[in-house]
Amino acid sequence: MNCARLQQVLDGELDHATTGEIAAHLVQCEACAALRDQRGTLRQAVLAHAPYFKAPAALAPAVRRELEVSMMPSAPMEKPRVGWLSWWHAAAFASIAALSGFINGYWLAQPRKDDPLRELAVTSQVAALAPTRPLTQVASSDRHTVKPWFQGKIDIAPPIKDLAEDGFELIGGRLDQVADRQAAAVVYQIRKHVINLFVWRAGDRAQHDVTEAIATTNVRRFSVTTWSANGMRFAAVSDVDGRDLTRFAQLISAP
Repeated sequence: MNCARLQQVLDGELDHATTGEIAAHLVQCEACAALRDQRGTLRQAVLAHAPYFKAPAALAPAVRRELEVSMMPSAPMEKPRVGWLSWWHAAAFASIAALSGFINGYWLAQPRKDDPLRELAVTSQVAALAPTRPLTQVASSDRHTVKPWFQGKIDIAPPIKDLAEDGFELIGGRLDQVADRQAAAVVYQIRKHVINLFVWRAGDRAQHDVTEAIATTNVRRFSVTTWSANGMRFAAVSDVDGRDLTRFAQLISAP
C-alpha cells in the first residue's frame, strides 16, 4: 500500500468509498495493519507531547490589518515590525524545532527500515498471542515429542532443546508464517513470559551458507533477536528483557 494513502486515511482526507477499500485491505494485510498502528501511535505521541503556544490576543487583529493592507493595490510597503510580533515568530520557530526533534527522535528509535524481518516477526508474535488462536499445535515440555511433530510438515528441522535448567521451559510448537515464508514456531516460557522462536529456510541458495550473528533490538515494546545459520533464519520474539532473549538465542544456537 502507498504510505501516503495510508496517512491520508488517518488524517481523514479521502472519500468514504476509498477509505472503505483501504479499510478492507487492512483487515487482510497484517503488515499494512501494523504500519497503520505505528502511524497511529506516532500521531498520538505527537499530540500528547508536542509543545503548544497560545497566540497573543493582539495577533488576530494584526494579521487582519496586514491582509487588508496587502490587498490594497496602492498600499505602500511597510517595513516589518519588531517587538511582540518578532517574539511570536521566535516562539513559532521554537515550537517547530521542538516538534521536529521529537519526531526525529521517535523514528530513530524505530527498527531499521532496511531490515523488515524484525517487524514481520513481531506481527507474527502479536497474531500468535491473540485469544482466538491456539499458541501450540503440539503441547509438550519433552523435546522428543515436539521435534518429531514437525517432521513431514515443514522442510526444515528446527533446533529444539531442553533449556529448563537455564530458566526457559519448552511449551510446544506449531506451524506459523513470517511474511510469505512458512515457519516452525517453537514456544518457550520464562517467568510466565512467552517466547516464540520462529525458524524458516533461508530464501535462496546464495543465503544457505550465510551466517548472521545474534542481534537483539526492540520493536513495538517487544524484544526481537535474529540470527541465521545452517541455511535457516531465526527470530525469537518476547516481551522479556532483551538480555534474556539474547541469552536464549545463544543457548539455542550453541552446538
